[in-house]
Amino acid sequence: MRAAIALLALIGSSTLLATVLAVVAYGATGWRVSDSRLGPAYCSDAAVRWDVAENRKELGRILLAHGDVYVAQTTAAHLNHFYRSIIEANEFPGPAVVIVYAPCPPEHGIADDLANRQSRLAVDSRAFPLFTYDPRRGPSIASRLSLQGNPALRDNWSTLPDGSTYDFIAFARTEGRFRPHFAGDGSVSAELQASAQERLANWRTLQELAGIKPASEDSPA
Repeated sequence: MRAAIALLALIGSSTLLATVLAVVAYGATGWRVSDSRLGPAYCSDAAVRWDVAENRKELGRILLAHGDVYVAQTTAAHLNHFYRSIIEANEFPGPAVVIVYAPCPPEHGIADDLANRQSRLAVDSRAFPLFTYDPRRGPSIASRLSLQGNPALRDNWSTLPDGSTYDFIAFARTEGRFRPHFAGDGSVSAELQASAQERLANWRTLQELAGIKPASEDSPA
């Protein structure tokens, strides 16, 4: 979370405009496991191991807690959302931070030409939800925070055209960094299942902050 520390130190600047590339892997942390990673991924650079379970640090949520800061979480694969985020960040009369999902093919275990596809899947699986937070929209967090651009806003997970659920575990199956957490019969490790629940908890927190009532809370007709 070096980026978070640096940004928080500068957050009082009225002219700060920063773009953060979110690789969500290990980065230049030596033997220390990055707390910005997605789940119990495998590091190709070294046999990194850790003993204490730790949830991913959500830079976007940390920044929006400051109130008068424009914050966007987006991907280059979602062009309309990406461009709108950049335009709003430039127009905002105060500090603004745009966090962009940036797949690293070697670390993520994907082909070089799949960065856009994996960015879309990261959003579809709740691994990296899109959002914008603009203090100009109103006095409450719910009025300022928009989750538009994500699929199935009121549901826990998104759904594929065939009706099947697309969750974080489905996303993990598409990247080599998670391969050690799948057995030969396709069963999933307890660590990866816990990561899926952590991603769902993050999504539910964003729903709550944005004032979105989950479909599961609807009363029976």
